[in-house]
Amino acid sequence: MKKIILSISVLFLIGIAQAQFYAEWTEPVAISDSLSISSNPVVLTATENSNNDVFCFYEKKMSVDSPSQIWYRNIYLMTEEQLVLSDDVFEFRNPKILDFSPYYDSRYFLIYESNETGNYDLFGIEFFVDGSFGSPFNLTNTPGDENSCSLGGGYEYNEACWKHEESILVSHISIVGDSLQFEEIFTIDTNICFDPVCTQEYVFYRKIINDSSHIYFSEFNEAENLWTEPDTIYATGNNINLAAVKYNSNIYDNSVRIIWENNKQLVSWENSYSTISFGEFQGIPECFEPDLLTFDLWVDFFDFPAVITFCSGEGQNKEVFACAGYGSIGLNISDNSVADNNPRVFYGPYFSNYFNAIDIWQSHINNNKVLYMSQISILMGSIDEKGRTDEYLRTNPNPFKNELKIEYFLSTNDKASIDIYSITGKQIHHIGLKSQIDGWDSYTWNPVKIRQTDLPEGIYFIVLKQGNESTVQKVVYTK
Repeated sequence: MKKIILSISVLFLIGIAQAQFYAEWTEPVAISDSLSISSNPVVLTATENSNNDVFCFYEKKMSVDSPSQIWYRNIYLMTEEQLVLSDDVFEFRNPKILDFSPYYDSRYFLIYESNETGNYDLFGIEFFVDGSFGSPFNLTNTPGDENSCSLGGGYEYNEACWKHEESILVSHISIVGDSLQFEEIFTIDTNICFDPVCTQEYVFYRKIINDSSHIYFSEFNEAENLWTEPDTIYATGNNINLAAVKYNSNIYDNSVRIIWENNKQLVSWENSYSTISFGEFQGIPECFEPDLLTFDLWVDFFDFPAVITFCSGEGQNKEVFACAGYGSIGLNISDNSVADNNPRVFYGPYFSNYFNAIDIWQSHINNNKVLYMSQISILMGSIDEKGRTDEYLRTNPNPFKNELKIEYFLSTNDKASIDIYSITGKQIHHIGLKSQIDGWDSYTWNPVKIRQTDLPEGIYFIVLKQGNESTVQKVVYTK
C-alpha cells in the first residue's frame, strides 16, 4: 500500500512566490439560453494565425424528457449558439475536447457518447476553427454501455478513461488520418467503480466499499507497457466529486494533482510526495463540487499558481466561489439569488503576459439550467530562469528574428530532449536528443522553416531536460 502523508494546507497554494499576479473576476455572462437544460461544458482554446478563439461545447436538453444534444458557442467572440449533434431518438452526451498535438499546429477532436448503435458507445469527430466538422467515427463498438468518459494529457501521451458497465477502462489515443483510435485498452478495475478521471500516466476513480466511496488510482508503467494494480489514495469518509488537473505540461517533475469533496470539505492529493491536503478558505465553512487547474511557471522553488473553484451554501443561496493565484480567499463569483452548482474551470485564451482561466457553472432559472461564465486574467509580472543555465544551455542571438541557435551540454547518457514553450505553458516544439551524445552540441530553431509562420512575437522558454534534471532559458522572438 502506498504510504500517504497527511497535512493541513491550502491545496497546493503554499510556497514562496517568485512571480507577481494581479487578478479580478469578470461579471458573469450567460453562455446558453434560459429555455433549456444545459450541462457538461468543456472549453477549447484554439490559436490560429496569432488569433485566439475560445469555444465552449456543452450538452443541452430542450426538456427533461427530450434527447440530449451537443451544442457549441464561440465565447471569445460571443457568437450565437450552434447545434452540433442531435436526433429525435438518439442521445448525444458528455462532450470532451482533445487537442491532439502538443505543438503549435494542433488538430482538435470532439469526443462524445451516443446510443445510436443500440447501446452507448464512444464516438469522435474532428473540429475546425472555422466552425466546420469532419465525419463522425466510432471509438468503441462493444456490448454494454460506455459512460463517464474523461480525457487527460501531458508531456508524452493523450489518455482516455471511461466506465464500461462497472469497470474502469483506459487507453492512449492515436491519430489515424481523419480520425482517432484507441491503442491497447486496459481494464483497471471491475468492481463497483465510478467517475474516472485521467491525466498523463494516471487514472483516478471512485470505488464503493461497504457503502463508502473511496478514491483509487492506477499508474502507467511505461517500461512494461502495463497499468499498475489499483491502490488506495484515501478511504476515510465518503469521497465524491473527483476532479483532476486537465492537462499536465510540467517539465520538471510531472506532478499530478487531483481534488475531491469529503463531507463538504475539499481534499487534494499530489503524486510527488503522496500528500493529502485539506483546503481551508477564509469565512467559508463548507465547500463542495470542486474543480481546479494549475499554471506551470519556470520560477524558483517550483511554485504552481492554481485556480480552484467550488460551491458553498444551500438552495437559493448556493453560490460559486473561486480562488486564484496564491492564498486562501475564496471569492463569490456567481453572487445571485438563484441556485448555482457544478462549476468547472478551464484554460482561457493566450496572451503574451497573462495566464487566463474561465469558470463555467449552472444556474437554475425557471426549472431550467443556464450555463454562466466568469473569466480571470492573471498578469505575470516577472519570471526567474531556473538555475545557472549557461553551464548546460546557451542561446543566441537573444532576442532573435529568424533563427535561434540552441547549444546544449549532455552530461550523462540519460534520455534527453529540448522543448520550447510559450509564456502560457503551451508546448511549441519538441526535439528528441540522442542519449549517447556526451558533451556540447547544437540545434537551430527556425519557426518559419518548420511551418510555424503564425507563431506570435513574445517570450518563449527553451527547456533542456535530461533524466530528472532540467535547465530553462528565456528568449524573445521578434518579427
